[in-house]
Amino acid sequence: MILFDVPTLYVVSTIATISAGAMFLLETLLRRNDSAGRLWSVGYFCIIFAAFASLIATSSPENWWAFAVGNGFYVTGTGLLWAGARVANRKRSLLLIVVLAGAFVAIARIMSGPDGLLHSSLASTYLGAGVFLALAGIEFGSRDLRKLTAARFLSVALTFASAFYVARSVTFVVLGPDTPAYVVLFGPATSSLLEIVATIVGTLALSSIQSDRLRIGDQIDAEFGQRVVIDGMLPPLTFREVAESWLMRAIRERKTLVMLVIEISELEEVNIAFGRGAGDAAIRATGRVTLMHAPTASVIGRLTSPRFVMLMEPPTTESVEAIADNIRDAVLATQLDAQNRFQASIFHGIATTRESGARYDDLLRAASDAVRLNAVEARARADEHTI
Repeated sequence: MILFDVPTLYVVSTIATISAGAMFLLETLLRRNDSAGRLWSVGYFCIIFAAFASLIATSSPENWWAFAVGNGFYVTGTGLLWAGARVANRKRSLLLIVVLAGAFVAIARIMSGPDGLLHSSLASTYLGAGVFLALAGIEFGSRDLRKLTAARFLSVALTFASAFYVARSVTFVVLGPDTPAYVVLFGPATSSLLEIVATIVGTLALSSIQSDRLRIGDQIDAEFGQRVVIDGMLPPLTFREVAESWLMRAIRERKTLVMLVIEISELEEVNIAFGRGAGDAAIRATGRVTLMHAPTASVIGRLTSPRFVMLMEPPTTESVEAIADNIRDAVLATQLDAQNRFQASIFHGIATTRESGARYDDLLRAASDAVRLNAVEARARADEHTI
C-alpha cells in the first residue's frame, strides 16, 4: 500500500486543481461566453488562487497567513459556482453575499493568529463551502439547468460534496481535529483525494453544461431564420447589441428606458397537443401582433421560441401596461388555425432603468421576474374561479 505524506497530497491536489481550472478557462476563452460563464471562470480563478495559497502555507510555518487567504478564495470560488448557476437560471447572482462570505472566512482565519488558526476557524471554511455547494446543487437541479443531463449529474455530485463538508465541519467542532474518527474520515489524505476527484469531475461536467447552454442558444438563433421567420424581429444576440447601445445612450442622456417582455403561455403544451405547426402559428401571431402594437421609437426582438422583448422610451400617448394589454387582447382575438381549435395567450413583464438599473442583464432579469410573477398570479386567479 502506498502512503502519501500531507505535503505531497497538497502538491498533487494543487496540480489537479490548476490543471482542471486552466482547462475550463481555456475552453471559455476559445468560445463565446456569457454572464454565467464569466462567473464560473472567476470562480475557477479563485479556486486556483486558493490552491496556490495552500501550497505556500504548507511550505513554511511562517506562511500561516496564506491559509487564511486560500480559504477565503476557496469559499468565494464555491459561492461563484452557485452565483453562476443562478444567472444561468435567469435569477440575480447575489454576488455580494458570496464576496462577504469569502471575506468573513479570510478575516476570521487571520484574526485567530498563527497559533489558534487551525482550531478556531477552520470550521467556518468547511461550513461556508458546504453551504454554497448545497445551494449550487439545488440550483443546478432546478429550472433551466435541470433540462441538461450534465447539470443534473453535477447537482447530485455537489450535494454529496456539500454533505461531506458539513459533516467535516460538525465533526471538527464536536470531536476535534486530532481524534481518530476525524483523521480517518476527514483528514488531509481523505479530503485531498476527494478534492482531486471532485475538481476533475466538476470541471468536465461544468464544461459540458456551458457548451450545451451555448449550443442551445445557437440552435435557437438558427431556428429563427429557418422555421419561423418574422420580418422586423431581431434575433437574441442582435437585439442585445442594439439594446446595450440604447442603454448606453440613455445613461449618457439621463433618460429612462422601459423593457417589456412578452411570453406565450404553455407553448410546449400546444406543440404536444396540436403539433409543432400549431406552436409556430402562435409564435407568428404573437410576433406580428407585438410588432403592430409597438411604439415607433422602440426595438423589438425574440429571446427564445415563446419570448419576445421590446425596449422603448416611456410612451407619451398610453402606458406600457396598456400596450401589453392591447397585445394580449389582439393575440387572443387572432384565429390560429382553420378549425379554431385553440387560442394563444400571453403573460408580460415590465422593468424600467429607473428601478432596475441600465445594465442589460439586470433589466432583462427584472422584466422576466415580472413575467413569472404575473403568470403565477393569473394561474392563482384561474384556480379560484375553478373552485
